[in-house]
This record gives sequence, structure tokens and C-alpha cells, in this order.
Amino acid sequence: MTGTRAITNENVTIQQKILPIHGPGQGSRATGALGTSVNVTSDTHDGDTSTTPAIDSCSRVIGVVILEQDISTQVIQEQAARLFQQTAEDLGETLWEVAVAEINLPSLIHEGVILCNSEHLFTYINPTARQWFEKLRQPRPEMGSPLASVFSGVLQHVLQDAHDRGVEAREFTFGDNTVLVKAISIQRKGTFKGGLILLSDITELRDKERQLSIKSAVIKEIHHRVKNNLQTISSLLRLQMRRTESEEIRTAFYDSIHRIKTIALVHQTLSQNGIEFVELRQLIESIASMLIQAAGHPDRTVSYHVEADEISLPSEKATPVALILNELIQNCLDHAFEHQTACRITVSVVYDDGELRMVVQDNGQGFDLRKSGETLGIRIVETLVTEDLNGRIEYANCDGMRVTVRLPIRWTTPGFST
Repeated sequence: MTGTRAITNENVTIQQKILPIHGPGQGSRATGALGTSVNVTSDTHDGDTSTTPAIDSCSRVIGVVILEQDISTQVIQEQAARLFQQTAEDLGETLWEVAVAEINLPSLIHEGVILCNSEHLFTYINPTARQWFEKLRQPRPEMGSPLASVFSGVLQHVLQDAHDRGVEAREFTFGDNTVLVKAISIQRKGTFKGGLILLSDITELRDKERQLSIKSAVIKEIHHRVKNNLQTISSLLRLQMRRTESEEIRTAFYDSIHRIKTIALVHQTLSQNGIEFVELRQLIESIASMLIQAAGHPDRTVSYHVEADEISLPSEKATPVALILNELIQNCLDHAFEHQTACRITVSVVYDDGELRMVVQDNGQGFDLRKSGETLGIRIVETLVTEDLNGRIEYANCDGMRVTVRLPIRWTTPGFST
């Protein structure tokens, strides 16, 4: 015997499995179901247990082994499932009684409500649903008419699909209107009694989604065109640079071109990956790669390494941060590696203690801030950090130049954008 349930003296629900013990006959040692020797344990009057061979001279079944398992958790889950099923059936029965009694459901319900019986015939239609039929130019159904008589059988198909799963929802477009159809199968003791169908007008919601999608595409296209225009300006400046013999003027053109290209990189990212945020690590790698390739030197090898958390910058902050990185990396390339062949630039970005910390470090010869602080690049960095982003900047000579930029974290979240 298996599957017997019992409650112990400690009020614990257990499941018992009872296995018979078979013996070959009188004077023989008892064996279990697999033929192994079985000892029967019995309690003595002193509370001890003793084990003796189970022997029966009259019957082949000489004893039983009872296996007990605590199923308290399983019983609680079963009770919860029965309660849920009973609640669902009570709700279905209530709806069914409302339909049978033809009691009007509250007129405050903004969704169309339809009830049908087990034969898929209308038994109740609230005023909102009737308005839907008129708005969508559907035949006005009478009580007892089939569901298939409206919406080309859509209501009946959705309800049929809800028979197995209990609930089914689908969207349908009728002309310029979008309707969400939800069907709930009403069952009583496993028998299909009818269905509840809700009609929701989601036309405005879908229209807004389409408008947002169009606006997003337009903004992306704008970013793309801005990027193209910036590249055109960069090309024009490069042509003009080639016409001058002054090295100082050529350097000014060169720096301006890379600043414009850096801004173009931001717009390119926004046109490709979204209009609200820019992934910072990707931006750093693009800027560093662009500057190092442009500053190619036959006797010098420059490599870069980026250590950055997954941080997304709001689009309005991405351009100043990009320009800061451009100036700092360009400063390394211009002043750090005068007498070196193996050059390395490391950019690290971390979020710590309520601020975003960006560190640009090279392995060059260091720098004299008193001399370098008057350059346009350093002035641009300090203006962007302190005035535009309300941050602060620190300089140090530590195995090369190290510049640390600290920015408030109010507008960025590590890992995911908010």
C-alpha cells in the first residue's frame, strides 16, 4: 500500500508507504521484497528496542515495513492551490449569475464587458461594449446571438484559445482603431461554463508609441546629419591647413580638427545607439584610437588601455566629457613622449563615493604645470570641468603625468542609465 497520509502526535502531516514482509514458512528467516533478511524492531517495556527475526508459521506475509515522509510543505501548497481554484470558480460563478440574472455591471467600467455561455452565445453586453460595436460599425448583437457574428469571429477565436490557458489576450486593428481583446474562460469544477471578454481601446496608446518612434528616428537622423556636417567642416579645415606654411597655424588647425571630430563621434554614437545616453567606455576608446592614429610617429609606438565601469552619460553631458578626454589624451601625445619609443596611455573611469572619477595617466616624462597651464587645451579642460560640469581637476607627476577629473554623479548611474 502506498500514498497513505496520517497526522502524528506532534501534528505533523506525513505520507506512509507500507511494504509487506514475506517469509518462506515456519522456522525460516523472514525476507523482504528483494529476498534479503529482515529484522523486526520492537519496543520493550523499558523503552529500549530489540531486533529479532520476523517468523510466521501460518502466513507468507509475516510483517510490514512502514516508511514515513514529512509532507507538511506539500500539504500547505495543495491547500493554497485548492483555495485559488475555489476562488477562481467562485468568481466565475458570480459572473455567471450576473449574466443569467441580467444585472447591469457598473457603468463606470471603461472597458467593454461581454459575457457568453458555454455555447459561445451572448448573455451580457455592457454599454461600453455596445458603443464599441457602433463605433466600429459592427452589427448590434442580440442576447443569444453567437460571438462569431461580430468582428469576423475574432472574439470567439480568442475565447477558444483561452479554454486551455484560462486567459488569452490579443490586439486587433479595425480601421484606424486598435482594440485589445482579453478573454477569460469561466469554469466550474472543470466544466466550461462560459467566458468573460474585455475590450480595451488602446488606439491612443499605440498612436503615441508610433509618434515617439517617429520622433526618435527624426532625432537620430538629425544627429547623423550633424555628424556629417561636422565631418565636412573638418575636411574644409584640413584643406585650409595644407595651404599654410606656419607650423603654429598648422598646429592650431590640427587641434581644432580633432575637437570637431570628437564632437562628431558623440553625434555618431547618438545616431546609432540611441538618443538619450552615450556609453562612456565606447566613447573613450573611439577618441583614443582616433587621436593615436592621427599622431602617428615613425619612431614611436603608442598604445592605450581603458579601464572603465559600465557608465552611460546623458546626451547633454556627453559632448563636454568627450572634449575633456580629447584634450587630455592629446596633451599626452604632444608633450609626454619626446624621448620615448614605447609609449602608453591609460584612461580609467570609476564611480566612487558619489562622484565620477576619470584619470588619464601616461608613462612619459611628466610636465610642468606652470608652463603647460597656459595652453589652450588646458584652459578648455578647466573651463569644461569647473564651469560646465561643476567638477574639479587635479594634476600630478607620478611615473609620468596623471590628471584626475572629479565630476558630480547627479546625472549618471554606474551600470545602467536612469
